[in-house]
Amino acid sequence: MKRILILLSLLVCQLAVFAQNEGRVGVFAGVNNTTLSNAADATYGDYLPTFKPTLGLEAGYFFTLFKHLPTGFSLQFFNQKLGQNYRGNYADSTSYYAYSRLNYLKAGLAWHLGTNPRRMVAFSFSAGANIGMLANYQERYELIRYNNDRLIVDIHNTDVSWDDTVVVKGTLTAPLYNKTDVSAFGTMGLDFLLSRDWVLGVYGRVDMGFSPVENTAKMNINFETQPSSSIPYKPFHTKVKYHGPTDDKIKHGDTKNMAYGVYMSLRYRIFNREKSDFYYRENDKYNH
Repeated sequence: MKRILILLSLLVCQLAVFAQNEGRVGVFAGVNNTTLSNAADATYGDYLPTFKPTLGLEAGYFFTLFKHLPTGFSLQFFNQKLGQNYRGNYADSTSYYAYSRLNYLKAGLAWHLGTNPRRMVAFSFSAGANIGMLANYQERYELIRYNNDRLIVDIHNTDVSWDDTVVVKGTLTAPLYNKTDVSAFGTMGLDFLLSRDWVLGVYGRVDMGFSPVENTAKMNINFETQPSSSIPYKPFHTKVKYHGPTDDKIKHGDTKNMAYGVYMSLRYRIFNREKSDFYYRENDKYNH
């Protein structure tokens, strides 16, 4: 991860040195409908809509190929919150509500293609990839019994709170989720020139994870009781998450992060105003 960040930083410096056409730096934010994509879970039908935010910084360099094709590259550093909400029923008339919350710090590189970015309104498409480091996570499960009594298991990283009439604290012997996540993404939308110096972007974005996010290895919960006690914890030793029977021979299918949402960006333009014909001419509104 450190090597990737160093390479990305060096690339930013190179782009800044050789940028003769146009650079843009700014912020972006969006809201995603996010899911922990798993074929068996999706077929079972316990997914609930899950909306989470993304906030980040970006720096881009744009130029023309063959004097007519606007293109460019951008670097992104952002915080992306992902996860999934669940609700379902069991055969014994009990039900459950659960959710997973994953908080990532990500770095990515995107390639851009579109129409003339110095027009008042320009079409923009981008595609790229990013790598994310899991900053923290939460897993919460509530079993709602027929008399409305509840079993609540709340996990923050490896810290466990087990509430079944009394609250007992514990610790997981292994994390529930893998530390890194690799994904590809694509965007499509419009850029609006607010002035000579500022650009507002409005676009849709899709993120598709490539790497499994769940740790399906065996793990226990060690409780802080007197005397100390321990139980196996097997959330991923079922075909469908939160549905039994559990079995050490069963491994939950590959689960990956997926998200799609609406984003906005605000970027500051860095370009040589004295050589507007070097790239392509400014919109007449900003030539006076």
